[in-house]
Amino acid sequence: MSYRIGIDIGGTFTDFALLRGGELRLHKNLSTPEDRSIGVLEGLAALAELEQCTLAELLADTEAIIHGTTVADNTLIEMNGACTGLLTTAGFRDELELRRGYKENIWDVRLPPPQPIVPRRRRLGVPERVRHDGSVHTPLDEEAAKAAIARLQKQGVESVAICTLFSFVNPEHEQRLAELVRAAMPDVHISLSHEVLPKSPEFERVSTTAVNGYVGPRVTHYIERLCDRLEEAGYARQLLLMQSNGGVMTREYLAGSPVRVLASGPAGGVIGGAATGAAKGARELLCVDMGGTSYDVSVVQGGSAPAEARWNWHHRYLVAVPMVQVETLGAGGGSICSVQAGTLHVGPASAGAEPGPVCYGRGGTMPTVTDAILILGLLSDEEGFAGGGFQLTRDGVERAIKQHVADPLHCSVEEAAFNCWRVVNANMTQAVRRLTAEKGCDPKALTLLAYGGNGPVFAAIQAQELGIDRVLVPRTSPGFSATGALTAQPGIDEERAYLAPASEANIERLRELWTELDERAESFLTDAGFARDAIQC
Repeated sequence: MSYRIGIDIGGTFTDFALLRGGELRLHKNLSTPEDRSIGVLEGLAALAELEQCTLAELLADTEAIIHGTTVADNTLIEMNGACTGLLTTAGFRDELELRRGYKENIWDVRLPPPQPIVPRRRRLGVPERVRHDGSVHTPLDEEAAKAAIARLQKQGVESVAICTLFSFVNPEHEQRLAELVRAAMPDVHISLSHEVLPKSPEFERVSTTAVNGYVGPRVTHYIERLCDRLEEAGYARQLLLMQSNGGVMTREYLAGSPVRVLASGPAGGVIGGAATGAAKGARELLCVDMGGTSYDVSVVQGGSAPAEARWNWHHRYLVAVPMVQVETLGAGGGSICSVQAGTLHVGPASAGAEPGPVCYGRGGTMPTVTDAILILGLLSDEEGFAGGGFQLTRDGVERAIKQHVADPLHCSVEEAAFNCWRVVNANMTQAVRRLTAEKGCDPKALTLLAYGGNGPVFAAIQAQELGIDRVLVPRTSPGFSATGALTAQPGIDEERAYLAPASEANIERLRELWTELDERAESFLTDAGFARDAIQC
C-alpha cells in the first residue's frame, strides 16, 4: 500500500505526517529559513529511516505529497518580496495606495499607514481605456507602453503586475501589455489581473494582483526548487499544494496565481479540525494552533470552515481570493519576552528556528515563551523534545530571563516567567474574543480544539478564561496541520464577473460564462489526474 505524506512548514519547525493504510506516523525537524526545501528533504530522509528504507524507496512508493507552505506569508511579513512594477490605466496608478481608506483602522492614530507594496515610482499609467461592456474607448498606446516598460526595466524590476480597467470583461489590452513586457524583459514574473482576479471592484483587483506579483517569484522559485529536489530524490508524481481556500491543487494551476497559497499552512489545520470535530460530534469549534512562531485561531461553524473572499486583510494588504478565515497573532513558543518602557511585551518578534529559544542550546540569548514555560515546569528538560529530536537545556535560561525580564521588573525569575505566561495567554485570549465577536458567536458555545506544539499547553487556561467547558486535544496535535493536509480535497475556485443591469441580463451570455468556467476548472483537474466523474461543481 502506498504512502501519503503531509508537510507543513512553520517558522520554527517543519512537520510531517506519513500515512500508510490506517497507520499514521509524525515527525518534526527544525525549519531551514535559508532554504526551506532543505528542511523538507531532511525530514523525508528521517521518515525513510523510521520506515527502515531508503529515501528513494520511500518516495517511489508515495502516491501523493501534500504541502502547506508559508513562503508567501513570510515574504509579506518580512517585506522581502520581488522588486515589483505596476502597469495600469493612465490616471489610476494611485489606486493601490489610496485603498479604501489609507489604513485599515482610521481611528487608531498610532497605526502607521502600510508601506506601499509597489512604490509610486514603479506604478506607471499607460493611455488606454475599456468600457464596462468590453468595448474599447481608447486604444492602447503601444509607444507609451514601451516607454513605461523601459522605465521599469531601468529600475531593475523582477516582477510586473498589470491591471487595467475592466480587463476582466475584455483582456486584450492586458494581454498585449504582457507581450510587450516579455519582449523587453523575458525573465520577469508577470501577473495579469484578469487571470488573478477576474472581477470588480478595482481596488480589490489591483491589490490582489500587486500582492501576487510581489510574492510570486519567491513562491515559484521555492516550489520549482523543491520539485527538482524531490524528483532528484526519486519522487515521480505531482506535488500537491494546499491553498488558502482549504483545497489542494498542482503547481501548474498555481503558477499564475501563487497568491492563493497565502495562509495555506493554517488552512490545513482548520480543515483537519473540522474533520476531527465531526468525528467527535462537535460541529461548532474554536480551532487554536500555537506553534513556535505564531498563534492561529479560526471558528468552524456547522461542521465546516467556509472560505471567504471579501476583506481578507493579509499582513495589511487586501487579498480578495477565497480564504479560510484564520486570525494570526505573533505569539508562539519562540516569541521573545522583553521589557520596554517598564512594560512586559511578548512577541511579535520571534527567535524562530535559528537561533531559537535559549533552551534549544543553539546560541539564543533572548528569553522566549518556551523558556518561560520550561522554568514553570510545563515543559521538561529530562525527556526528548519535538518527538525526541533534541533535548532542551536549562543552561543560560534563568540568566536570560533574569537579565531581560526579572531585573527590569524587580521580581524573581519564577515571577517573571509566570508573567510572561500570563501576558501571552492574555494576548491570545483577546484575539479569540475579537474573532468570535466578528463572527457573532459566543465562545462559551464552542468546543476548543487545541493543536500545534504549544496549543495544548495553554488549552486549559484559555478554556477557563473564555468559559469553554469542552476541550479536544488530538493525539496528532504537534503535527496537526500536516495531518490536516492529508484530509484536504482537491478544489479550485473559478470566478468571472458579468456586469449588466438586472433587467438587461443576457441569460445566454451567463450560460456561456458558466460553461467557460466549468470547462476551465475541469481541464485543470483532469490534467492533474483526477477523474471527470469525481469532479463536482
